Amino acid sequence: MKKITPPKFLKNEQWEGYNNPVWDRKDKKKVTILYNMIEENKSFFLQGYFHRLGYRYRDLGDHTKDDFLLGREYGTRMQCNPVYFTLGTFIKELIRIEKEENLTKEEIVAKYVFLSGGGQCGPCRYGMYPKEYLKVTNAMGFKDFRIMIFNSDIVQDPPVPKNSAFKFSPYFKIHVAMSFILGDFMHIAECAIRPYAKDKTAALRVLKECRNDILKAFMSRLYLFKLPVALYKAGRKIAKIEKINKKIPLIFITGEIFANLAHGDANYNLRRFIADEGCEVIPGLFTQRGIYEGWSKNYRYYEHLKYAKDNKTARFCKNYIRRQNFTKAFIKKMYDFYNSFFNQKQFGGRGEIHDFDELSKLGHEFYHTSIFGGEGNLEIAEAVYYHDKIDGFISVKPFGCMPSNGVSDGIQSKITSMYPNLNFLSIETSGDNDVSILSRVSMMLFKAKQKLEKQEKAPH
Repeated sequence: MKKITPPKFLKNEQWEGYNNPVWDRKDKKKVTILYNMIEENKSFFLQGYFHRLGYRYRDLGDHTKDDFLLGREYGTRMQCNPVYFTLGTFIKELIRIEKEENLTKEEIVAKYVFLSGGGQCGPCRYGMYPKEYLKVTNAMGFKDFRIMIFNSDIVQDPPVPKNSAFKFSPYFKIHVAMSFILGDFMHIAECAIRPYAKDKTAALRVLKECRNDILKAFMSRLYLFKLPVALYKAGRKIAKIEKINKKIPLIFITGEIFANLAHGDANYNLRRFIADEGCEVIPGLFTQRGIYEGWSKNYRYYEHLKYAKDNKTARFCKNYIRRQNFTKAFIKKMYDFYNSFFNQKQFGGRGEIHDFDELSKLGHEFYHTSIFGGEGNLEIAEAVYYHDKIDGFISVKPFGCMPSNGVSDGIQSKITSMYPNLNFLSIETSGDNDVSILSRVSMMLFKAKQKLEKQEKAPH
């Protein structure tokens, strides 16, 4: 019998993944943070935190279609397009630095780190984003490039090493929440103004000026005093924009977090497209999504608490629930506090935060509340809630998204049979195919306009 020659290299221990060194405290002034979030306004306002604490930083801005193509070229095949967009934005900057700043890969690794959220919103995301960033950067020759990923909880798990130059402290996460709130305010203003403005170009210029004024206040060490003033002035300024007095269809969008809340190329500029087609769209709020994250976690931990096997497990569940309740209440109070100065209602803003206890009950019969993934039963509950309040309802998600495609869309057929007046459209974002997707949206908007016209003509 022929003897089998074993391979020259045999790895017996379990593979632990790629090395992700700590950004040491002594190198704080030598390193630049590259960062971006799910949508431009969110990362734009986070500059205030880095500026005040003396970090070198570079905001990578919004995700573009070129980022998607680059991410798909370098990334693992058959992933959802949010991974390609976020990955492409990041590695595009590394390629640019290498070419334009004439640095070696080793120098780039020493001088830059990447900061982002971890994508904890569904079963397909756990660990996928960080591992993909590390895999691609190492494959491109940026060996041991440092990736800093923070989670959505107020306390970081696992904790950051003591010698790290950057701490995911509660103070940082409060500023992340504040950045999301400020970004949401600007998004609310654009959704309220864009379809009604007599001079859209001038209106968008005012919004940009307001955004810069708010950032300037947020970057100040006296931001606690200056930010409310800046928000008050911005709200008044936006309210003075001239608008047409005309009733137009109202559209609601829900779905997977990235496809729903990107507000850029990553979802075909969907809300801006709808506004430019002569319809008003209800804004998508990251603040609300953050509160929902805490709410859904608590719902599951209340279930865990019922079946706790011992006192230690019960104590852990109770502490976790208290922590989440505090986080949710704190974010909601902060949103309401800053909105009291911004006063979105003065210009027609629709940025109300849902009551998730009430909303979840509407969808529970069709989609059990404890089933976790994507938007959970929220998407179904929103369809039931809005069926008689809006003229069009869009569910948007990445191509192949399991929770939305396999579960939510299947259940929506039941909802549309119950409420035939719900003008429902389901679309999948693939990163390309803009014309096909937006043509389907246009047809839905045409039906929404017909629906509104029919309501206007109906005897009251």
